[in-house]
Amino acid sequence: MRSLLPEAADQVDLVEAYSRDVRPPGGRPFVRLNMISTLDGAIALDGRAGQISGPADRSLFFVLRSLADVVLVGAGTVRAENYGPVKLPEDVQQARVGRGQSPLPRLAVVTQRVDLDFSSRLFAGASQRPVVIAPGGADPRALAEARRFADVLATGDKEVDLPLALAGLGSQGARHILCEGGPTLNGSLVAASLADEFCLTLSLKLVVGTGAGVVRGWLENHNALPSGQPVAGLMELGLVHVLEDDGFLFLRLRNA
Repeated sequence: MRSLLPEAADQVDLVEAYSRDVRPPGGRPFVRLNMISTLDGAIALDGRAGQISGPADRSLFFVLRSLADVVLVGAGTVRAENYGPVKLPEDVQQARVGRGQSPLPRLAVVTQRVDLDFSSRLFAGASQRPVVIAPGGADPRALAEARRFADVLATGDKEVDLPLALAGLGSQGARHILCEGGPTLNGSLVAASLADEFCLTLSLKLVVGTGAGVVRGWLENHNALPSGQPVAGLMELGLVHVLEDDGFLFLRLRNA
């Protein structure tokens, strides 16, 4: 992988490049969003991101996971992408331990209705219990079932209170959280001013059709924005770097 900006370089150490200037803000963990998008804004094809991805993007995916204390993901993405337990090579696990981290990051699933398949490999095959983040007012039977297979972090009443959820993860030792989407969870973090950094892979492809963008879902789901209308307001981002490999562009953007 080569660097285009801020300086040109033929080879980039991804761990070093994405570890630089990662500082938790006061009172909560550092939150990094990671998504892939085609040039026309599609984040998946037939519901899966794999068809617009490639080897370079998947390499970065695992590097970003290797740096995080918690991998945060929405329940819809867990179902669509058939999530399993987080796995990393033995040498990467040893490097994490050397940095004072656990061998593997914990996986935390945000769900409003606790409609998860607890017989899936995400829960049945995990070496450490995932975290289920759900509203405290969710169905008590669903919460009780979740507690059989995961550590439950209940925040909010009818909807998850994300600031409290991040604070709860922070109280458990998380300093660096990687959010892997989907767009509804991304949008909720952005709307609550909880996103510190955005890593966007641009796949130089076009998808004919429509679909959710990288952060659009939250506004539409909460009736704050009619579908197809522009967002009222801007989130200012500063460019940290641009990398390139195999026709993919990798943008690291910082919340300004």
